[in-house]
Amino acid sequence: MSEVTHPVAIFALRKSKIRREVLGYLISIYPSRSYASEIARKSQLRVTDVCGALNGLSDRFKKENSLVDLNLVEKTERDNYVFYKATELGVKTLSIIKE
Repeated sequence: MSEVTHPVAIFALRKSKIRREVLGYLISIYPSRSYASEIARKSQLRVTDVCGALNGLSDRFKKENSLVDLNLVEKTERDNYVFYKATELGVKTLSIIKE
């Protein structure tokens, strides 16, 4: 899934405003990383929606269309904390959507 114009990733972003906003926030702080509650606070979204967009959550946010599973966001766990960072693929894919 390393191709920039991967149709599943583009479809998932076009389908979900929340996914676009979460990825957009992570790109705005790139290459820094953040955690789910900070992403929610800064983008004025609910934490459950942010977690769903990042990792998948029931039927509303399917795991296979999550930002992490699509390799648009990198998930790092350290000392019981989970951080998220946009990937280069995420930056390129969102720029395609915004064209």
